[in-house]
Amino acid sequence: MNPIKLPKKVLIEENAIEKIPDVLKSLGNFRSILCVFGKKTYRILGKDVKKILADKKYESSFVYVKSCDEQTILKTKKKGLKLKTDLIIGIGGGKNIDVAKAVASYLKIPWISVPTIPSHDGIASDRSVVSKGKTKYPVLGNPPLAVIADLKILSDAPFRFFAAGCGDIISKSTSVLDWKLARDEKGESYDNYAAELASSSAELIIKNAKNYKRNYKSSIELLVKCLINCGIAMSITKSSRPCSGSEHMFCHTIDKLFPKNKALHGEKVALGTYIMSFLHGIDHKEIRNALISYKLPIDHKGINIPSDIIVDALTKTHEIRSDIRYTILRDGIKRKDARSILKKLKVI
Repeated sequence: MNPIKLPKKVLIEENAIEKIPDVLKSLGNFRSILCVFGKKTYRILGKDVKKILADKKYESSFVYVKSCDEQTILKTKKKGLKLKTDLIIGIGGGKNIDVAKAVASYLKIPWISVPTIPSHDGIASDRSVVSKGKTKYPVLGNPPLAVIADLKILSDAPFRFFAAGCGDIISKSTSVLDWKLARDEKGESYDNYAAELASSSAELIIKNAKNYKRNYKSSIELLVKCLINCGIAMSITKSSRPCSGSEHMFCHTIDKLFPKNKALHGEKVALGTYIMSFLHGIDHKEIRNALISYKLPIDHKGINIPSDIIVDALTKTHEIRSDIRYTILRDGIKRKDARSILKKLKVI
């Protein structure tokens, strides 16, 4: 049995970035640190991080990224090799953390996750998504050596990113059901513990939908813990299976059919979860109410995607990764039936 790799340190508190040097000291003797930023993230945090590291005599360099594509990965990898980097810190949103994760994997060195927006479950997972032209593919590496989540920074991020993160977690309601279906109908390997980590995280976020405004900072902390739980679930199974099912395939199909859409990943998978929960026969109204509470889109107008694209996505989703991912959409849905379902759910 392969060993399960998990983060060794998780720090979730206000002003957590000030403790980056303490975390580094507790984890090893690092000499050359490469920090991955986006330009916007650097404007907000770059000088602070540089000073925090310099004050404790850490040698650090910075690289700025716009996307997680092959060119960016190669550029960052070359810089890491030139500097003899022995640790990478990904600071910011999904693309920054994915670049750090992928480059660390290629260089066979550890990395640390410092999220500045709570919008995705990749902050503690072992895989990144890399673009090559119009296609994307996963790069499997290691989970972060540590996750440092600064609640002040995360709370100051636009609400939309918090909502998208909640949407990504709620999606585990159907991804785990798809996994169970594959287990029961195809004999697919299934891990009860990983499934429970993912599904219980979804339950917590759904339950918190009515209460998150009372203590927003506590809700951010809960969300970050759930995002980390889901990253751990993927690390345990060495697969995205616990956290990605028909609702994610629906999202990927929209991206393929309508690449100019501006919806966040968590918004698209949340809408997909609402639809798939109906197909799975669970309480889709509870899902819908949670999405409304988090101000997530529940129809094509709210997500600003043409109704025909939503219909096409539902009818064609089973063709995406159908060879390796068995879901509730296993046999596909006829266009007439898809339109009827979407009208019943008031998605179109």
